Amino acid sequence: MIKVIYITILSIFILFLFGLAKAETYDATVTTDSGSYVVPVEIENGEVTTVYWPNGGDMTVSGADIIERSASGFNSRGESVDIEIDGYDDEVDMEQ
Repeated sequence: MIKVIYITILSIFILFLFGLAKAETYDATVTTDSGSYVVPVEIENGEVTTVYWPNGGDMTVSGADIIERSASGFNSRGESVDIEIDGYDDEVDMEQ
C-alpha cells in the first residue's frame, strides 16, 4: 500500500515538474482603455493569461485565445484587452 502511495505522489510530482502545459513569457503590445504598452505577457495552452506591467504589477486576462499572434480578452474589471504577441508561433504551441 505504501508503494502505491509513493508511486502516486511521485507521478504527480513529475507531471507538475514537467507540466502538461508550460507557461512562457513573450513581449507583446497590450492595448487597454488607458493606452498601448509593450510589456511581457505569460502564455499558457495557447492563451494569454497574465500581463506584467513595468511598475511590478500584473493583470490577469481571461478568454484571450491566441490566433495568428493576436488575442483579445478581458481583465478582472471586465475591460477589453487586445494583445499582439512578438515572436510567438501559435502553430508550434498547439503541437506541444
